[in-house]
Amino acid sequence: NSTSLNQQQCTAPRTEQTMIAAVAFLFASASCALSPTQAFQVNSSAIGSNSARSSITIAASQPTPLTTVASSTTATTAGDASTDESYLYVPSERDEHYQGNIAKYLLDLDDVGATLDFCGGMMFQLVLSDKLKSHLQTISSNNNNNQPVIHPATQPLMNRTPDYQKSAAADNISIFHGRELRKIPTANGGMGFVLQLSYADPSGAASPIDESHVAGKGADTAWSGKALDPQGWSSEEISTYDGWRGDSFRQWRKGSMYEAEGFDSFSTEFGKEAFGLNHRFFLHLDDRERMWLSAEDGCEGTPSEGRSLMGKLGGILFGK
Repeated sequence: NSTSLNQQQCTAPRTEQTMIAAVAFLFASASCALSPTQAFQVNSSAIGSNSARSSITIAASQPTPLTTVASSTTATTAGDASTDESYLYVPSERDEHYQGNIAKYLLDLDDVGATLDFCGGMMFQLVLSDKLKSHLQTISSNNNNNQPVIHPATQPLMNRTPDYQKSAAADNISIFHGRELRKIPTANGGMGFVLQLSYADPSGAASPIDESHVAGKGADTAWSGKALDPQGWSSEEISTYDGWRGDSFRQWRKGSMYEAEGFDSFSTEFGKEAFGLNHRFFLHLDDRERMWLSAEDGCEGTPSEGRSLMGKLGGILFGK
């Protein structure tokens, strides 16, 4: 079950100071692992905030492609931030560098092994599937209207975005397919966590739920999209998706299950102990104009310039 999957092995701290810090870390980690929807929930004070200070065009009443980039995002490499890559996290430099090419920005975050800071220190490395990378490379080169969008701070939750429905639908623009993956020995951030985004079938459409069109528990509609990405969602993940529900009620998958459903290289890529859970994701700003990658259940992370105290403690506890 998900509770046993979330359990982590740790080494005994050698000093009283380390023990106190470790206990604090484990308490926060357990909150995130066992009750992620609460732990990562967007602060209600951000709802209704104004992001007009930004120089970018963001999704308003309907999601529209960005024309420039200007959120207060920060990013990181596997180690300390490099001054040569400061455009990844310094807003003014990023604006000048990307000129609205969000596809290129996501590709660069993936390329440097950027980490996303969940729950004040749960560091998830961002990883794009090969097919999504290829798609974003095409979009990046053309800089066309299929650019990913960043929703405004007034839409901090997916269910507050226009035309939201509980379904497996994704378009690689406003909503992405993805997974949280754990126990990855090579993941940046020192905690064994990866946030993977993958490619969704752009021809998929909503349809009524019936014997021919199945959907996950509580879904509003079924989705006709196919499993087109060898590293992305399987047909089973699409047909049973219920990411609006709490993680403890959902189907976690180990490597053997991913491989049985078609992701043949899962264990090779992420390790034999890895396991995960699929989510839909979207991008939004907050009232400080930081960019967040947010799951449908409210769990979210923002690109981090460097490892936090909790991230460093995670490295101690998990041998990183």
